[in-house]
Parts: sequence; structure tokens; C-alpha cells
Amino acid sequence: MASDTNWITLLASNDRRGGVAAPARKPPAELIWKATLGDAVRSSPVLRDGVLYVGCRDGRLYAFDVTNGRERWRYQAQAALHSTPSLSGSLVLFGADDGTVSAVDRASGLRRWQVEGAGEVWSSPTVYEDVVYFGSTGGEVTAVDRASGQLRWRRQMDARISSTAYVTEHRLFVGCGDGRLVALDRSTGKDIWVHRAADGIVASPAVDGGLVLVGSEDYFFYAVDTESGKVRWKIETGLGVTSSAAVSGGKVFFGGRDGYLYALAQSDGRELWKSRPMRAITAPPLAADGFVCVQSFYGSTQAFETDTGKELWRANLGGSVSSTPIVSAEAVYLATYPGVVYALR
Repeated sequence: MASDTNWITLLASNDRRGGVAAPARKPPAELIWKATLGDAVRSSPVLRDGVLYVGCRDGRLYAFDVTNGRERWRYQAQAALHSTPSLSGSLVLFGADDGTVSAVDRASGLRRWQVEGAGEVWSSPTVYEDVVYFGSTGGEVTAVDRASGQLRWRRQMDARISSTAYVTEHRLFVGCGDGRLVALDRSTGKDIWVHRAADGIVASPAVDGGLVLVGSEDYFFYAVDTESGKVRWKIETGLGVTSSAAVSGGKVFFGGRDGYLYALAQSDGRELWKSRPMRAITAPPLAADGFVCVQSFYGSTQAFETDTGKELWRANLGGSVSSTPIVSAEAVYLATYPGVVYALR
């Protein structure tokens, strides 16, 4: 990232590590702590400076001390949280089901600002330089000032947006529920190009090597040219794709509703390997050093070798609809659909 204020995509970067260096590690064998929240978790935790931030459907954003699981603070929103938090400098940014996006102080849990929009905000706010961007199920893409929340621009897309935008110096890429993948001018919100899939795009795009990489509910995974919007390659899966891809080392990893974790060559879409079938995978995988990790729907958390697809370890702690683990040198942190947060080592 260009600075500690930039958070340009879902979970900070194409590898979906949440801004955390994820070293190769042994299988987790010991529970450090766990916390049971008031409702389900439909988003991913994020970690910085020894604090784990978790949003919950009970409307609370929790901050846990990673050493012992003690609650540092909690922030009570006015509606359920499905939005994965983003970290930008001293701020935690997240959306809520009442259409608001809030900026909360990371250290104290006190709100700095809040902005209102139309529909639920299930996407994760992204940050480039001094601007925060987010989409809503009411069809809006909104840009606000990072320091104050003051509106920069707002664009009505006339389609539900659950996809988290990927932001570059000049462009913003985001998927729409009507099948459009759009490239917008970052400073104005105006169209640069539009690609149309045959069904909705709710996954969050990755952008690397001149390609926008994203799956669709039309069963296809696409690599679209960042400049022209033309399809460079595409591959068909067994069911729709709502898992946001992780990209690392020339490989693209994503899960399918057909239950497979796919590993593709970024250059041409060749299938490098495919996991054995699991339950449907809707969560984004995490691409770490030598392994890729994913949580399956009501299933297990599994890690695979990036080169071969060989299973390295699994943890059967409860599945997750859309949560990605956080892997650090000290522990693996998991948030599960039933609302239990685990720290393992």
C-alpha cells in the first residue's frame, strides 16, 4: 500500500491478507482464546497493532486484544453489520444495514464521522489518499472525504452493489448486481468502460497485471483488460462465483458455489489445480506464503499448498458465509457464522 491510510480493496490487498504479513506456519493445534458474540458474523475480521476488529449482525463492532481475547471496546451501530471493516490510519471504517458508513477511532472506539446513503452497505469501504469509496444495495457508489466524511461525489448505478470497489490512482472498478463490471473515473464517478456478464457480480474485483479479475453468478470467472474493458480470458465453473479472488505470485485463487477452490494461471486462465469438493465456497480465500486458506459454507477452514493444491491442514470450527481468516506469525484468527471468534496457534 502507498501509505498506512490507503486500503484499496477488500481486505487491503489482492492477496486478501488484511494488510498482515502471513508467513508459512504449522497447522493450528491449540486454542488461545475464543469469544462468543451476540449474533452471526457475515464479514471478515481485520487486525492491526495487536487489536482484532470484528463486525457482527448484532450491530456492534468489537475490538479484541489479540493476546487474551479481552474486549478493548465495542461500538454500537443502529443496524446489523455485514460490511468487513477497513483500516485507514487511526480510523476503522465500516458500513451498516441502515445505509450508513461510519469512521471510528481505532484506539478509543469513538465515532469521528458518519455518512448516510440508500440501501444496506454490505461492501467494505476502500480508501485511496484522502477519499473513501463505498457502494450500497440502493445502487449508489459514493465518494467522501476521509477526514470529515464530507461528500465528494455520488453516482446512482441503478443496480444493487454488494461488491467492494478496487481503487487505483485514476480508476475505480466495481461489480453490479445486474451483471455489469464498471470502470469509473475515481475523481468524478463517470463511466470509463462497462463489461456485461450474464448475471450479477457480487464478488469484489482484484486488479493486477493490467487485468480486472472477478467471478460472476453466470458461472464464469473473468479476466478483463483494465484499459479497454475487453475480456482477455474467462473460465466456466460448475455454479455461480461470489467468492472474491485472491491473487498472488501469478496465480488466481477463488471459491465456487460448486464447492471447489480453483487455482488459475493469471496470464491465461489455465487451471493449475482444483481442490476436492467442499461445501459451497462464498468467502474470499487468503493467499499467503506457500499456502492458500479458505473457509467453506458451514464447513471447515482449510489450507492448501499454492503450487500443488495439497491439503496442509484443516480446522473444523464452524463455517462462514463470507469470512476470511487472518493469519499472522503468532496466530490464526477466525470468525464463524454462528458468531464465535477463535484465536488458534
